[in-house]
Amino acid sequence: MSEEKNSKKKVKYCIYCGAEVDPSKIYCPNCGKLIVIPKPKSKEQQETRSQTYAPISARKTYEKRCSNCGSIISSPILEQCPICNAILEKGPKEFKQEAKEKESKGGIIFTTKKFVPEQKLTLKRDVWNIREGLSIFGNSIMAYIFIKLLIIMLFALQTPTYGTIPLNITTILLSQIPEIIFGVYPLWYIYTKRHAFKKLGFYSENRKILYAFIIGVIGAASLVFINIFSSIFIDWMYNSGIKIYDVQKYITEQNQVIQNSDVIWIILLSSLVSLSAFSTEIVFRGVFHNTLKSYFEGSITGRIYVIILVALTYSTLYLLFSLPIGIYFFLANFLYFLVLGVLYEINNNIYNTIVATIIYNIIIILIIYFNINIPV
Repeated sequence: MSEEKNSKKKVKYCIYCGAEVDPSKIYCPNCGKLIVIPKPKSKEQQETRSQTYAPISARKTYEKRCSNCGSIISSPILEQCPICNAILEKGPKEFKQEAKEKESKGGIIFTTKKFVPEQKLTLKRDVWNIREGLSIFGNSIMAYIFIKLLIIMLFALQTPTYGTIPLNITTILLSQIPEIIFGVYPLWYIYTKRHAFKKLGFYSENRKILYAFIIGVIGAASLVFINIFSSIFIDWMYNSGIKIYDVQKYITEQNQVIQNSDVIWIILLSSLVSLSAFSTEIVFRGVFHNTLKSYFEGSITGRIYVIILVALTYSTLYLLFSLPIGIYFFLANFLYFLVLGVLYEINNNIYNTIVATIIYNIIIILIIYFNINIPV
C-alpha cells in the first residue's frame, strides 16, 4: 500500500520546459502549456518516459557567459545578450539543433472553442498564419474604405449639386489615392515587425527580376485580351437589353477626358496607376493569396482554391465599391485576377504580377490617349 501511495505522489515533468508539475494539474505552472502524458503500458515505455521527461537537473544543459556584462545565458539559440546586446559565442550545434526541434513542435493553445496547435498561431518571419494574414488584409480593406469615403465626401461638399461628382482629370487622378494607400499598412507591418519581405512574395535576385519581367510582359498581353473581351461582353449585355447603367457613356466620357489632357497629366496618371497596381498586389497577392496558400499548405488543389478565391474576392469587392458600374466588369475582373494568380504561382514572385499589371495599365492609357482604334 505504501508503495502505491508513493507512486501516486510522484511528480511528473513538463515535456516542453522540464518544470515539475503536480499530477493533479494539466497545465505547466512554468510555461503554461497543456500537458498530456499517456500512461505507459510496459516497462520499456516506462524507461523511455523516464528518459524523455527527466527533470531539468538530469538533462544536459548549456550555459554561456556574456563577455560584456557577465550575464549567464542558458539558451543555445540566442546570439546576442538580452541585457546589453553584446554578441555571444556560438553554442554547440547539437544543443542548437535540439532547441530548434523543440521550438518547431510547439504546444497546444485553447482558442475559445477548440485546441489549436501552437505553430499555427505563432508569428513567423517569412510565412503568414491565417489569423495574422486575415487581420492585415481586413485592416487594409478598412483603410481603403475610409480614404475612399473621405474623398467622395470632400468632392460632394465642393460641388453645387450634392451627390454628383464631376468627371475630369483631377477626379480621375484622385480616385487612385485609396488604392495607393491600400498597401501601405502591410509594408509598415512587415517593417515594424522586422519580418522578411519575402513574406509578401518579394524576391529581388537579378535572375528572378529578369524572369518576372518576361512573365510580366506575357501576362500583360493576356490582360489586354481580357480587356477586349470585356468590351465585347458589355456590348452583348447592351444588345441583350441589360442596361442597368449607361456604362458606355461613362467610358466614352472618361476616354475623352484622358484624350484632351496634356502629356504631363498622362505621365502623372500612369505613375499613380502604377503605384496603385503595386499597392493592390501587395494586399491581394502578398497578404491574402500567401495567407490562404499557407493555410492550404501549398498543395496543388489548395493553390487552385486560392487562385479562385482571391479572384472572386477581388471581383466582389470591386463590384461593391463601384456599383452600379462594377456589374459590367465583374466577369472581366474575375478573369483578370485569375490570370494574375496563375502568373504568381509560376515562381511565387510578386514582381510577376506587379510588372504585368503596370505594363497593362500603361498600354491601356496609351491606347486611350492616342485613340487607337481597337475595342477597349
